[in-house]
Amino acid sequence: MEQSQINQDGINVLSLFDGISCAKLALEKAGIKINKYYSSEICPHALAIQNHHYSDDTNFIQLGDVCKIDGIDLRNEIDLVVFGSPCTNLSSINPVDRRGLEGTESKLFYEAKRIIRDIYLFAPINKKLYFLMENVASMTAKDRDIITNELSEIFPDVKLVKINSADVSPANRRRLYWTNIPNVGIPEPKQIRFQDIVVNGYVDKEKANVLLGSNVTLTNGIFRYHRMNIGNIIYKEKQFADQPTEKKLLEYPFILHKSGYIGKSRSGFTEYDFPNGCYRLPSVLESERLMTIPDGYVSDVPNISKTNKLKAIGLAMTVDVITGLLENLK
Repeated sequence: MEQSQINQDGINVLSLFDGISCAKLALEKAGIKINKYYSSEICPHALAIQNHHYSDDTNFIQLGDVCKIDGIDLRNEIDLVVFGSPCTNLSSINPVDRRGLEGTESKLFYEAKRIIRDIYLFAPINKKLYFLMENVASMTAKDRDIITNELSEIFPDVKLVKINSADVSPANRRRLYWTNIPNVGIPEPKQIRFQDIVVNGYVDKEKANVLLGSNVTLTNGIFRYHRMNIGNIIYKEKQFADQPTEKKLLEYPFILHKSGYIGKSRSGFTEYDFPNGCYRLPSVLESERLMTIPDGYVSDVPNISKTNKLKAIGLAMTVDVITGLLENLK
């Protein structure tokens, strides 16, 4: 399919490790028509979010486990493959198993490569296949180069771009993107701050830290937040938020003691209360905003716990970054 035809005719998309289908959100935001969207995902909570939105959409096709997909079956269909294979064993934040592409989960990259290779090799002559891959920027140079070389075996025109989501969102998220989409590059910065998206309270950083599958605690999380730069917290009082870090850490234990909060139960508190008297954690809605996911896309889905909603968001792609890269298809 020629580039000039994409916007008019629409495309068929395969999203591997699809999560909550942020690739679909990005394509729609980019104004690219989707004819069929094939989604490969096995997490029950992500699937519940997908089903909430797309169970009645006959063009949204769930394929299940990536290991069971035969690329040859899709050779006549797919115009674009989007994927972010598991970063579990690649990320520097994993202190237990950092075997990179040899790790139990991160080796699934090779399943994605197998599928893409078969689609490419057995596709009709002159049919163009585009792809976009995302993964953590903190992987080793060795793993980065292996991925580049593996993808270059299929696509000689592979380009690698490093982007921090903070350029277009209120949160840091440094990621590597491999693609053969023409003219991709660093997105035009947007002026949006962490403080701009909070419902109540005050923050002490211009941009939030990267979202993870879990956050810090409401008891002693403030120490991990400041000393390890992990997690995100929102303060009750602006005066406290504006204090130097060491003064915050000195005063906080007394505030916690006075509040009577012992961390065993959050019953009786909403997402926007400050049970420890000092700070709270970002809500599901605010976490959506940190990832530029539409308000309510995850937070309004029933019958999923807050913990599992936040995990699903933490594993997602930053929608506006993906939008900026996919816009070049037009």
